[in-house]
Amino acid sequence: MSLFLGSGKWVLIPGAIMRITGGTVKGQRLATVRWPDIRPTADMVRGSIFNIVGQDLNDLLVLDLFAGSGSLGIESLSRGAKSCVLIDNSRRSLAIVRKNIAMCGFKEKSIVIKADLPKGLNQVKNYGYEQFDLVFMDPPYGSGYVTPTMTKLIQETLLHQDGVIVVERSTRSTDSLPSRIQGLKLNQSKTYGSTIVGFYGFPCHEGE
Repeated sequence: MSLFLGSGKWVLIPGAIMRITGGTVKGQRLATVRWPDIRPTADMVRGSIFNIVGQDLNDLLVLDLFAGSGSLGIESLSRGAKSCVLIDNSRRSLAIVRKNIAMCGFKEKSIVIKADLPKGLNQVKNYGYEQFDLVFMDPPYGSGYVTPTMTKLIQETLLHQDGVIVVERSTRSTDSLPSRIQGLKLNQSKTYGSTIVGFYGFPCHEGE
């Protein structure tokens, strides 16, 4: 069973169960709805992502873009992140994000912003954040948001020099994962069923 926001109330309905896969609230169920505009990252894919970026995110600042259910940002907090900013333009999504944050006890470590992306990235510094160590991007598949959002991130200098951007796309999507963009390099990509995940960062050495 999963939680659904209907008629202003949260009720249990049949559906896929999502859980936090590691950290202080490992095993905690998350609310989600399988609407076209909410496509949560599967537990298996999420766990694999954290196997790559690291199990211990102690004191990292995290940015979760196109947050959906908020599972990636919330999982980061469970694994020790200092704080997380979650952005989406859907009221339905943000209601679920806030519910999940409350259920996991991370209200004090989270900021939820309603904004259209990528334009809305210029709002982030108004909340006292300068740069992030880890950025998640899970835009609607085939929306064409990957390149402009990554470009805006760098233009706003929101990624720390040692930071990582994790981008999800579908194998069926026309969106591509560029090998290089705005000084960033695609360090690796992994395929999990119909989902492709790319990991970006600034090259460690000049000319790399």
